[in-house]
Amino acid sequence: MPNNEARTPPDSEVESLFNLYNAGDFIGAENFCRNLLKTYPDSAVVSNMLGVVFMAQDKPTQALVAYENTVKKNPDYPDVYNNLGILLNSLGQFDEAIDKFAKAVQLDPDFGDALNNLGAMLQNLNQHEQALTHLSRAVTLNPRSPLAYFNYANSLKATDRKDAALENYDRAIKLHPSFSLAFNNRGNLLQSMTRYEESSRSFTRAIELDPGYARAYSNRGSVEEILGNYPRARRDFSRAVDLDPWRPGNSKEDSNLKFRLYINLGDIQMYFKEFDKALATYDQAAEIEPNNLDVAGFRGNALAALGNLCEGLQLRQESFGVVSFNISKGVSIIHGRVK
Repeated sequence: MPNNEARTPPDSEVESLFNLYNAGDFIGAENFCRNLLKTYPDSAVVSNMLGVVFMAQDKPTQALVAYENTVKKNPDYPDVYNNLGILLNSLGQFDEAIDKFAKAVQLDPDFGDALNNLGAMLQNLNQHEQALTHLSRAVTLNPRSPLAYFNYANSLKATDRKDAALENYDRAIKLHPSFSLAFNNRGNLLQSMTRYEESSRSFTRAIELDPGYARAYSNRGSVEEILGNYPRARRDFSRAVDLDPWRPGNSKEDSNLKFRLYINLGDIQMYFKEFDKALATYDQAAEIEPNNLDVAGFRGNALAALGNLCEGLQLRQESFGVVSFNISKGVSIIHGRVK
């Protein structure tokens, strides 16, 4: 007979619950949790696990209720605050998520996962020095965590500690050889160190691991352009656009990246005298930033190359400055945009 006065079920019961979860039987795990809570209603471990199971089923509202119930049962349980942070982050409640991760670390200063999560949140807010404090501790406590090394490397890179960043990307990759995102970020770092050949190889590995990785194609294209490998740069930029074209609902950060991608592709197409394609590509960039005067100039160059001289010169005038035309000297530009 179970002891109804006990707050926590036997280890064997908890292990059975974890086995269901790890096997991907989330409905079975949910039912197991509910049955355990009938016998052990005060178990913070089980109610916390119920929240985890709800998260696995994409039921954030139910997960939040389960986690809040766990806090009521045991307000000093660090795991539930870490899980609450993960949930709140997924809901876009970033300040609240940081508070929960910080609470988990306060309760357990050696909680490696919570330190990593807190550092990653601060990293996303560009608070890299503060993030490094937590992430350096996270890699010390979790030396087998590729994600901790990856996040640590990201903040090291952002604070211009390039050699240390490269070392930690390499550690993440050694622990997780199929970590495509780490290969991509490593490629960006190597590019910033002007190690272009190595950078290109790192992007190539990211693409091999994830053939649909549009940003890795775009990044490799930029490096190949620097190296003068224009045909390959054109292929990479085109592939990136095909895989992940810009859409009006994209985030500001993603829109900025897509804008630069379209400009890069248009410039390469101009180099290969594919003026009609270049114009269409610049038009896509103009959809992202319709008031960008530089794009107007690029479009003007393409139109002029296609023989539409009047419209092309007008756009160049709007972009680059006052344009005058002299029969003997051709087109000249007086720098400074028209007021």
